Amino acid sequence: MKPSSVFLALFSLITVTVADKVCTPSFDYCAAELISKKGFTEADLKAVLNGTSFEKEDLKNILFHCKNPGIVGSPKLCSSGCKDSAQEGSHNC
Repeated sequence: MKPSSVFLALFSLITVTVADKVCTPSFDYCAAELISKKGFTEADLKAVLNGTSFEKEDLKNILFHCKNPGIVGSPKLCSSGCKDSAQEGSHNC
């Protein structure tokens, strides 16, 4: 297989994987919604918490900020759990 074919196949796989994860930039989401409706996995969200003070926290207590359509970050601890809202991306502690 030519190197260009390998690159194209790898790029396609990465694009499909990233494309499945969707959130609206500048909106905040509870982990449960990111997992159940936005294509993220528990492993994705735990990876965001690696190296932070929230690394050992239960995901149900974390509010994530969507930075780009498939990228979340800026976790915030919700001591009494993340609360869902009727409007998308309007979740809070």
